[in-house]
Amino acid sequence: MTALPVRPAPEHDETISSLTTRVAASNGLHPHQLGLPTTGGLRSEHRAAARLAELLDLPPEQVTALTLSTYPPVLIGETGRTQRTWIHGRYPWRCPRCTWRGGAVLRRWHLALHPLCLQCPSLLSTSGADAHGMPEIGAPDTAARQAQALIAQDLEPDRLRSGSVQRRFANLYLLCEIVAASSDTQWPKLPAWEHDLRTQLPQPRTDWSRRPPATPSDAAIVVLECARALADPQRQRQLQGEAVERLDGHHSDAARALVRRHNAGVPWAARPALPNVPSSRTQPVLASLIKTIQRLQRTSGIQARHLPAWPVEEADALVPTRDYRRELERRAVILHILLSGRWHDPGAEARARRDLGLLTRSRRHRALQDAGIDAMRAAHVARTAEHLIGQGLVDHHDLRQRFATPTGLLTSLRRKVPNLPPASDVVLAAWCRLHLTPGPANEVTLADVRVLDEALNPEQRLQLLDAVDEHLHAVDPPAVNVPSPAVPAQDRSA
Repeated sequence: MTALPVRPAPEHDETISSLTTRVAASNGLHPHQLGLPTTGGLRSEHRAAARLAELLDLPPEQVTALTLSTYPPVLIGETGRTQRTWIHGRYPWRCPRCTWRGGAVLRRWHLALHPLCLQCPSLLSTSGADAHGMPEIGAPDTAARQAQALIAQDLEPDRLRSGSVQRRFANLYLLCEIVAASSDTQWPKLPAWEHDLRTQLPQPRTDWSRRPPATPSDAAIVVLECARALADPQRQRQLQGEAVERLDGHHSDAARALVRRHNAGVPWAARPALPNVPSSRTQPVLASLIKTIQRLQRTSGIQARHLPAWPVEEADALVPTRDYRRELERRAVILHILLSGRWHDPGAEARARRDLGLLTRSRRHRALQDAGIDAMRAAHVARTAEHLIGQGLVDHHDLRQRFATPTGLLTSLRRKVPNLPPASDVVLAAWCRLHLTPGPANEVTLADVRVLDEALNPEQRLQLLDAVDEHLHAVDPPAVNVPSPAVPAQDRSA
């Protein structure tokens, strides 16, 4: 057959199947009558491209450029290899508005990278014009459209030839994989339209290990935010750090493998090279504090294991108020990060909190923010380190391990110190632990500890602390200074 009388021109980035449909419809024929395949997915593209070039009297390379095979392997994978692919399925998504009014289907809609139609704009669909099963959601907002436009710009053929653009797509997939795996209905924090879309999904897809999700809504709530993060180093550090932190507590082999694969694949966005003051002008207080702590380390030998979870001072009550406890925990976490030399590591805070026995906090409540630290808190942190050194260094990490399983301690205490006020074993153990290594306990226990502490007389306090010291040395002599008993003091922060 010679060239057709009606020869519609291919749209920019149109798929072969879309062009096939439009050519047949324009000439009042079925694709089969033109010798064009209507099924077969990606496998039939080259055969259809050769036939369309003949029917439309176009150069073969112009039509072949519409096939998916012209995309680099970073987008479509490689035959015979287990490389990641952005192709979400056999057929492309469609625009519920443009496509069903006779518009073209774009080649990039084969990729989970592009869940939006930028022309309408609207969220793409997997099925018919009425988009059955799609969330009831309005048009994408400015934030979503801008993120999609960034991706679309990199998908242009001229830019796709760049090695840096191809690496960015590879990094984007790995970032999407770990963010999806650690996401829930509240994290990550998304712009308004994407947040509303996520709340309407019954069960968002979290597994990107084999291939991206098959629905544009599942892709949109992950891809757009990750694309914004890769374009902003500070946002990338925050998103990566939170995702790794959320997965770091998982004990499954799959979670650990995902974190390792992510850390090996996606380069962390650069942070200021602290503590070099010339390169740290945005964080001068933190740079100065780091130098102070490093000097104290050199002169005293203080390490992270010497930190209690609540670095209280002599004038503090046995059980500080809740707000003061939070401040003490912040100081301990910051000191742990600096003494460990991990101020560049986004996962350092989670490790510090686990080591200190503290609960993980959200990004908003992190002790050491990306913006650095204010001068007043830095002064408190430095003073806390000096106080711990002045009191004599104690291996609080060892003590926390011992009090995690106080075998035989409570029996020994009740035998050696008769006539104790009524208190459960949990409360008595907490009272002893708070004297030796101040740290967290639930609020009910802390309230009971206050009652017990007020009921004890000075002689009983001394007997209890002597008995604890004797028991710990008998089991395995620790490096510990048992504090002198003190009369309960009023909490200065109350």
